[in-house]
Order: sequence, then structure tokens, then C-alpha cells
Amino acid sequence: MTTDQILIRLRNRFGRLARRYPSAADWVAARLTTDRFNGLPLTVLAGLLLVNVMILSEVAENVVNAEPMVQVDLWFTKTLFQARGTGMSTFFYGVTWLGSLQATLGFALLGSILLLRQHKRRNVYILWSLIGGVAMFVQVGKRTFVRERPLQVAYYPETGYSFPSGHSATAMILYGLLAYWLIRGHHSRWSRAGIGIVAVGLILMVGFSRIYLGVHFLSDVLGGYLLGLCWLIVGIVLTEWQRSSRWNEQFKRPSKQT
Repeated sequence: MTTDQILIRLRNRFGRLARRYPSAADWVAARLTTDRFNGLPLTVLAGLLLVNVMILSEVAENVVNAEPMVQVDLWFTKTLFQARGTGMSTFFYGVTWLGSLQATLGFALLGSILLLRQHKRRNVYILWSLIGGVAMFVQVGKRTFVRERPLQVAYYPETGYSFPSGHSATAMILYGLLAYWLIRGHHSRWSRAGIGIVAVGLILMVGFSRIYLGVHFLSDVLGGYLLGLCWLIVGIVLTEWQRSSRWNEQFKRPSKQT
């Protein structure tokens, strides 16, 4: 639906208000239009980002104040520890590597090479900027909340503080963003669904592996997911913004005259 069509509907339904405040009516119509990205798509993403930040703030407050969520953390960690087996521990030890620094740099470098071969240099900038941004925020969070890890049940020694989970945040932004770009490049519904399922599965398994191996609490992983999702939304906004004709016109280099 175009801006003009929405504006007509607003005037029909809120005739007096729309005529009295034409600038406000124009602004609302521009936010609800579906014929360009900075309309309804951007409005929805901005709303999701705001809700995500609010939930992350609530989780962090619960961790600091030792509210019922902390009791859930302890119960969930204890339950997984009692059910831990050698085979599953070995499996999840391999899975957790997918969120490590080495895996992140490796997959990001591989993705960058493929993007450059497709002449998508701006996506490379977005990818590395978001990886750097989420890494910085993870470290700020760890030093702000100073939460100790559940060392008594840890499958292997891990350094640093616990909240939020860097592996979970990194998995969300890395595999989420790469999957989004792959989905945007495929027209087949089945291909898109397959890519989405694989990406969601990887993200969830990396987070669960951190709890199963006893190096993070449930709320640490949840906080990491929420933080990573915030940056993923930013990445989607930047991706769609640079794809828009307005962006291309703004940054188009003037052609050389012969």
C-alpha cells in the first residue's frame, strides 16, 4: 500500500484530525507504507528493537537483584549436570566451538570472501562492524554485571565473567545475518525455509551447549541472544537501507565525462 493510499484512508477515517494536523498525517502515512523500506518494514523493526532492549533490561535487572530467574538458573543448571553424559558432552563441546572466536573469525572471513566475489562490499562492512559491536557490548556487559560462572559444574575451565554469553550473542549475529542474506538471495520457498531452519538450529544449539557444559547459566544465554538480536536488527536495517534506491542515489559516484 502506497503512502497516498494510506493518507486517503487516514483522511476518510480521521477526517477532521487529518485536515487539522496534515504534517502528522503525512508522517503516519509514511511510517505505514509498504512500498518502501523506510515505511512499515522499518517501523516494525524499530518496534522489535525497542521491545528487545526492554526485555534485555528486565533480564539484566533480574540477574542483578537475584530474583526468581536466578533460582531458575540454578535449577536448570543442576538438572542438566545430573543428566550429563560423556557422549552428549563430547557432542556439545564440538557444537560450542561454532560460537567461539576462532569459528567466528573463520566463518566471517569466508563469508567476506564470498560477498566480495558477489560485489557486495557494503555487506562486508556491515558484517565486521556488527561483529565488532556485539563483541564490545558483550565485554561491557561482563564487566558491568561481574557475574561468576557456575564453575562447580563446568565441563571444562572457562575464563571471564558469565553475563551475557558471548557465544550466544555471536552466534545470533553471525549465523542470523548470513542466513538473512542467503534468504534474500533465494526465491524458492523451500530453500528459504531450509536456510532459516539450519540457522535457527545452529543458534539454539550453540546457546544450549553453553548451559549443558556448565559454563553459563540460562539467563546468560538468554541475555546473549537478546543482545545479538538487537545487533541483528541493526544489520537488517543497514542491509535494506543500502539496498534502497535512495541510498544508491546518495552514494552513487558521478560518471566521468569523456
